[in-house]
Amino acid sequence: MRWLSSSVPPRPVPRRRPLIGFWFLLLLAAPASAACDSTETCLAAIDAVQAGTQTLTARFTQTKHVSLLDEPIVSTGRFAFKRPDRVRLDIETPHAATVLVNGRQVSIPGLSDAERQQLAMGPMAAMFAEFGAMFSGSRAALSKNFEVVAQPAEGGIAMTLTPTLPEWQRLFRTIALRFSGPDLVMHSMRLDDALGDRLEIVMTDVQRNADLPDTLFTIPPSP
Repeated sequence: MRWLSSSVPPRPVPRRRPLIGFWFLLLLAAPASAACDSTETCLAAIDAVQAGTQTLTARFTQTKHVSLLDEPIVSTGRFAFKRPDRVRLDIETPHAATVLVNGRQVSIPGLSDAERQQLAMGPMAAMFAEFGAMFSGSRAALSKNFEVVAQPAEGGIAMTLTPTLPEWQRLFRTIALRFSGPDLVMHSMRLDDALGDRLEIVMTDVQRNADLPDTLFTIPPSP
């Protein structure tokens, strides 16, 4: 598997920058479908099929709708996750960049050392730290920080997450997930942020349990 590795020149950080890596907070995929008829049974179905998931990879197309812009911002790239809490996001277009998450360590291109420290101490770091439980479909983790509604949808399961923590409510309003097909593979995601903007993700070529080396998620030291 070939992964993009590049750097981008430092540039001013917009107020919405934390969402650059936030879209993949709850990407899930599953090896077998199960019928459900309520939030509890739908979450149980996801729990059951996530037990064997050690890694996930996928291609993505991200469309960001910003109220201050006439046209949406579209980007594409690849995503990788490895239990318990490692994530890599390689953005290929329109500008190459790599976002890395390793536990509470977060690397986002273009941030100064002071901004990195602020990110590590802020609510986004706490959300990143929840990645492992989120990816494994843990009902306990979801219920701890979100109001969760899940229901059967045509060909799969639809889930809506509403944050209950005040510091998270200042970042976003809801996350809507859609799991499709007989394998309940994550097909799409929509995040409505607290500023009234919208982030939409469509996943393709989702694969489970590929051999991903730990070095793929190593965060380089600050220059």
